[in-house]
Amino acid sequence: MRRTTIAKLAGRWSLYGLLASWFGLTLYQQAGAPHWLQAKVDPIGITIPNWRFFAPLPGRHDYNVLYRDRLPDGTVTAWREEEISVPRKMLQMVWHPRRRMEKALSDVASQLFSMVDKVEDRTIIQLLMPYLALLNFVTNQVPHRDGAVDVQFMIAQSATYDPTVEPAMMFLSEWHSLYGEARSLPAEAAREAVPAG
Repeated sequence: MRRTTIAKLAGRWSLYGLLASWFGLTLYQQAGAPHWLQAKVDPIGITIPNWRFFAPLPGRHDYNVLYRDRLPDGTVTAWREEEISVPRKMLQMVWHPRRRMEKALSDVASQLFSMVDKVEDRTIIQLLMPYLALLNFVTNQVPHRDGAVDVQFMIAQSATYDPTVEPAMMFLSEWHSLYGEARSLPAEAAREAVPAG
């Protein structure tokens, strides 16, 4: 009887020791430098979890889409931001449909930045899929001034939850017609709609 009690007690404390070691190695894993014991216990990295698995370099910035219109007389409106990010609430852990838009913007902006660095001919940038997606967004999904003929967009980077980080302009588009090729402009307005330079 005593022998079985000792065996149960030893088994219990062995399990506690195993779980405590696993927890300790998991905490150490988050630092980014694997412990030598971790390399021996988990050489292919599947049993010791890494909380940064889906984001090895967590995002610390938000991307903001700003746009402005140009009117037929050449007047340019002030920059306006299309609010995509919203202040976080507890309910958003369960239900956050606007998160799709935030994620899409982040992905499109990241793709655009990575592609722009590889493009030598700057005119090709306007044919890239991320550029066209952003242009479609600012042309069709945001309100414009009455009579506006052109639109220009900008991607800025900010840190919403870190006021010490200054916002920075990351990308500025060309001017684009809001009418597209399918609709003709009056002759005078068409002349004004041609981007300068």
